[in-house]
Parts: sequence; structure tokens; C-alpha cells
Amino acid sequence: MAEKLTLFTKHEEIRILGALTIPDHTTEALDNYFLRGFQPGGFLTSILTNNLYGAVGSADAANRHVIYEITLWLTRNDMIIPHDSFGSVERVIDWLHDKNSIRTNFVDKFEKEYIWKTLKA
Repeated sequence: MAEKLTLFTKHEEIRILGALTIPDHTTEALDNYFLRGFQPGGFLTSILTNNLYGAVGSADAANRHVIYEITLWLTRNDMIIPHDSFGSVERVIDWLHDKNSIRTNFVDKFEKEYIWKTLKA
């Protein structure tokens, strides 16, 4: 059975920062945004667009305490996560609409690296 392509497989230790863990439903939503171009819910959209008030106001109980960890995950993974995929409303819209194939190019590269590392293991 093939594993599901995810940003968290190779770097699972990055998901756990300090004592808090990013919830599974949040990592799945991040995968769906970055790898498949799915619009995340209000909480993650607020984080991705640098809207602190929106993030705090729309966080569920599981995410309320990990806003800092999610932000660190985004900013510390610059080798994985393209900077032009988050940080402003315009960047998020461009990512969702795959403007100039930015998401497609990222996913193609990520999939090739993932397959290569899987075959080498």
C-alpha cells in the first residue's frame, strides 16, 4: 500500500515543537492546501494570510494553543514550503489559483524528491 503524499512524513519531528503538537486535522488541511490547492478553513486561511485576529478568533479548541507552532512550522520550513505560498491574501489566492503554475511546479518537485527518497530507503 502506497503512503499518502504529505509534507509531514519526512519531517515529522518538525510537527512537534516544544510540548505542543499540531493536530492531525490541521496537518491534513495544510497538506491539502500546499499539495492539492484546497481552500483551508477560516483559521488556517487567517494564519496563511498573516491575520492574527482572524486566527485567534476562528481557532478551534485544538488549534487555539498551537498558533505559534503552526507559524513556526511555516517559517522554519523554507526548504520545503515556498515563501510565495503564504504571507498575504494575494499570495494565498495566487497559490489556490495556481497562478503561473507555482503550485504545480512545487508539487512536481516535491513528488519527485519524495519518490527518489522512498526508492533509496
